[in-house]
Amino acid sequence: MLECQSVRVSKCSETIHYSRFTILLTFLCSLFTVSHASTIDEVVEHLQKKYKEVQDVQGKFSQTSHIKDLDKTEKYEGMFFISKASGIKMKWAYMKPRDEEVIINETDIWIYKKSEKQVLKGKFNKGSYGHVPLALMSSLENLRADFDTIMIKKDTLELKPKQQIGSIKKILLVTGSGDFPIKFFTLFDVYNNKIEIAVKAAKVNSGLEESLFIFKVPLGVEVFDLNP
Repeated sequence: MLECQSVRVSKCSETIHYSRFTILLTFLCSLFTVSHASTIDEVVEHLQKKYKEVQDVQGKFSQTSHIKDLDKTEKYEGMFFISKASGIKMKWAYMKPRDEEVIINETDIWIYKKSEKQVLKGKFNKGSYGHVPLALMSSLENLRADFDTIMIKKDTLELKPKQQIGSIKKILLVTGSGDFPIKFFTLFDVYNNKIEIAVKAAKVNSGLEESLFIFKVPLGVEVFDLNP
């Protein structure tokens, strides 16, 4: 009889110990979840705040485009310029072999193909980001409004558009600690293409001239107006 009671006491003690362990484990997991969620909020808040402080930025970029259907990889480099002083204005000057300039002045876009002596003129909106992926850097002030955000690593966010943005499926964004908060981003589209862009030597708030973003058609260059 005493042995039976002893076994019952032992089992009861084990049950209490196990229950306490389960409660502790649940508590620790809940702390980790809250901490992890807080970290995402902190990173997003830091990124948005840092980007709002940027009135203009210039720097270098390198772009690698993996085109699924053609089983082809293309690499480009160049300079970029962005100004938010009076509306969003952007310019990319690609180096050879692409040898192009892309200028966006708020809602107008000019694509100057130097070697072909042609200019394409059209209207720019969010639907155009798939064609000009670097322009995504102009929409980072409203991450929470435009994207569902997941933290992949300490410095890497996965962004999925809440509403359709061209053909973009998701973006992986790597943040940095410098004056300009973006180091690298990868764009994935619905056609399984992948575009990787690295931002280098970024210089912020240097006072870019408005003339940078005014496109003047050179002599002998044909203009194709894509506006309806």
